[in-house]
Amino acid sequence: MVYYIQQNVALLSQISQQISFIAPQLFLPSTPPPPFPAFNPSASNIRINVFWFMALIFSLSAALLAILVQQWVRDYMHVFQKYSDPLKSARLRQYLHEGCEGWYMPVVAEAVPDLLHVSLFLFFVGLCDTVLNINTAVGISTTVPVGITGLLYILTTFAPIIFPNSPYQNSFSVLIWYLAQKLRVRRYKDRSSGGTVKPVSSNIAEGQMQLAMEETEERKGRDERGIRWLVDNLTEDAEMDSFLATIPGSFNGEWGEEVWRKVFEPPTCMPLVGPSRAEKVRDVFSSTVRVLGISRTRALPAPRPLLNVHLRPGTAPIQEGDVVRILSRPVAYTLDTWRHRGLSASDEVWRRRTRACVETTASLVCLANANLDDEFGDIVKLLGDIGNVEKTHESSLVGMDQSFVKRWTCLSLMAIRWLLNGNEQTSYLAMAAVRVLEGEDIASHGQALTGVQKINVTFDKAWGCLGELRSALRLKYATHEQVKQTLRDYEYYISELEHINIEADDLKQLDEAIFHVQSDFGTISHGIASQLPGVRLDDFYTSPIHFTQFVSWWQDRDQYQFILPGQKLKSLCSLGIMLRNILQGQWDPEAYKEMIKNLQATWGMDLVRGRENLWERQLWRLQDLHDGGFGFTVELFFLTLKQLLSTSSSKESRSALYIGTFRNITSQEIWDNCPLATQNLLLHMVSSVDGIFSSFDYPDYIKDEFLVLLEKVFEGQTGPHIDDAVQWLSRQLPPHWRVKRYRRRKATFWAKTFVVLTRARAQSS
Repeated sequence: MVYYIQQNVALLSQISQQISFIAPQLFLPSTPPPPFPAFNPSASNIRINVFWFMALIFSLSAALLAILVQQWVRDYMHVFQKYSDPLKSARLRQYLHEGCEGWYMPVVAEAVPDLLHVSLFLFFVGLCDTVLNINTAVGISTTVPVGITGLLYILTTFAPIIFPNSPYQNSFSVLIWYLAQKLRVRRYKDRSSGGTVKPVSSNIAEGQMQLAMEETEERKGRDERGIRWLVDNLTEDAEMDSFLATIPGSFNGEWGEEVWRKVFEPPTCMPLVGPSRAEKVRDVFSSTVRVLGISRTRALPAPRPLLNVHLRPGTAPIQEGDVVRILSRPVAYTLDTWRHRGLSASDEVWRRRTRACVETTASLVCLANANLDDEFGDIVKLLGDIGNVEKTHESSLVGMDQSFVKRWTCLSLMAIRWLLNGNEQTSYLAMAAVRVLEGEDIASHGQALTGVQKINVTFDKAWGCLGELRSALRLKYATHEQVKQTLRDYEYYISELEHINIEADDLKQLDEAIFHVQSDFGTISHGIASQLPGVRLDDFYTSPIHFTQFVSWWQDRDQYQFILPGQKLKSLCSLGIMLRNILQGQWDPEAYKEMIKNLQATWGMDLVRGRENLWERQLWRLQDLHDGGFGFTVELFFLTLKQLLSTSSSKESRSALYIGTFRNITSQEIWDNCPLATQNLLLHMVSSVDGIFSSFDYPDYIKDEFLVLLEKVFEGQTGPHIDDAVQWLSRQLPPHWRVKRYRRRKATFWAKTFVVLTRARAQSS
C-alpha cells in the first residue's frame, strides 16, 4: 500500500517540475522520490489466496465430477435397454458391474460430497484469515461461528466411531471407522458362532448391524421398548398383518421369551385408558378387520368390545401399557371373523391369517398368562373348527406345519382343561359309567375295582388261549390238513375263546356307558379331541368284530383314553371263531395267511406289559373326569407332547411353549384335596413299566415341571398307592444310587421321583 502512495507522490513531483519551466518566476523545491522497493507479498496474502483458490478448485472439481458420475450412471443404465435377450443383458450387467467394482466407481461417486466439504472449509479458513487482518472485532465475530461449525463437523465425524448408534456421521466417518477397525478397536460377541468374540467389520454399516444384534442387556431393553412402541402405534393393515404373523416366531429361544415376559409385565401405576388411548385401540381394531381382507360393504358380526366403556361387567379396564389385553382383544375379534371365510380375499389369505391368530393366541396364553376364557371368546368351538379344516392330527403324523400344529395343540389342551373343570354333564356320564362297572347304585371305589378285577380275569383266560394258539400256529404256508390236525390238538383253547366271546356280551352296557363319555367329550370339545396329535378315540362297532381290529388297537393302545373292554374282548376272541371255521372246512389260504400275519405281529408285543393297569387306568380316568378331569388332561398333555416331539426336528425349540402349557393346565390348586383317582393316574405315569415316562424319553425341562407337580400333589399325603409307587421306584434304582452318578436318563428320573415321593411321605408323619 505504501508503495502505491510513494508512486503517486513521484508522479505529482514530476508534474510540478514541468509546470516550473512554464512559469519560472515561481520557485518550487524539488525532492527526488525514494527508489521503488522490490514487490514482496505478505504471508497472509499468500495464505488467503491459497485457501480461496483451492476452495474454488475443489468446488469446481466436485461439480465436474458430479456431472461425470451422472453421465457414467446414465450410460451404465442405458446399456440394458439395448438388448431384449435376458441372458445377454445379464452377462453384460455382470461384466460392467465387475468393471465398476474394479475401478472403484462407488468410491469416486462418494468423493463428490467430500470435495464440497473440503471446499467449504477452505473458504471458511481463508475468510477468517482475511477479516482478522482487517479488523480484530470483525475477525472474531466471523471466526467464532466458523469454529463452532467446524467443531460440530468434527463431532459428526467421530461420533459413530465412539458411539456406533449415533445418527450423526459424514463421509469421513467411513474412512476413520475403517482405520479404527483395522486396529481392532472394537469387538463384539457373535451369537452365530456360540458367543465367540470377534472384531467388528471395517464396513461401518455392517459393523453397526453386528453391534445391534449382539446379545446384551442393553439390547434386551431395546427389544422391549421397540415392541411396546409398536403395540402403541399399530394402525395400518400391513403393520397388523406382519405383527400378528411375527409374534409366534419371536418367542423362539430364551432371549425372545425373556423379552416378551418383560413386555407382558402388567402395569403398576399407569392411568386408565383416556380418549386418546381409546382412539388408538379403536384404530388397532379397525385395522384388524382390514387385515382379514374383509370388505366394509358386507355385513360383519358385531365386534367384541375393546374400550373400557364397552367392557363386560366384571372385566377389568385396559390400562396404559397393558400389552396382553391390548393384543388379546383384536386377536379375539380376528378369530371370531374366522367363520366368515367367504369375506376374505382368498382362501390362502384366510388360512394364513387364521393360523397367525391361532399361533399368536397360544403365545399370549402360554407365555404371557393371558386369560383364555375371558379374553378370546368361544375359543373351544373355533379351535375345533380350525383343527378339522387344517387336519392337525394328520399333519402331526408326518411332521408338517410344526409351528402351527404345536401351538394349536397347546391352545387346545388349555381349552380342554378349562372345559372339563366343573362340567356337570361330563361328570355325570363318567360317574354313570363307574356305576355300571360297579353294578351298584351307590358309587364305591372298592366295588368298581372288583369289577375291574373280573375283567382282568376274563382277559387272562383270553391271553392264555391266544398264547397257546400262537405258539402252535407258526407255519405260514401249512396245508389245510396240517392246520386242521394242529387245531384238533388245541381245540380246547378254541372252545374257551368261544365261551369268553359269549361272556363278553355282558360288558356291552359298560361299553355303551364309556362310549357315551367319549362322545360327550368329543361333543363339548367341538372336534378338538379327534384332532389332537397322539390321541385316538375308540369306535363302537355294530358290525362283526375281527381280530385285526384288536391287533391294530393293541399296537397303539397308549393313545386311547377311552377303552371299550367288551369290544376289545370280543375282537380278541374272534380268533377262536376264525379257527373254528377252519376246523369245519371253511379253508381260505389268503385269509389264513392274514391271520398268521396278525398273530406274528403279536410276537413283537409285550402282551403282559400294561395288562395289570390297563383297565384300572380306565376306571381312574372315569373317576377323575367326575372330579374335574385334572389327571385326564395331564395324560393328554404328555400323549400329545410325545407325538409332537417324535416328529419335531428340534426337541428343544418349543420348551417355553410346552412349559407354559403344562403350567396353565396344572394351575388350578387342588393340591390340598387331590382325588384318589387323580393321584393314581399321576403315580402310574412315573411308577409303572407301562407308564408314560417309561415308554418315552421326555426332555428334562418337562420332567422337572412334572416333579414339581408331584411334590405339590403328594405333600403330606399317605396311602398304600404311594407306598406301592415308592417300592416300585426303589426296585428300579441300582445299588448305591445315592453316591454314584449314572448316565441313564431314566434311572436319574426315577431317582428324582423316588426322592420327591419319599420326602412328601415323610412330611405327612
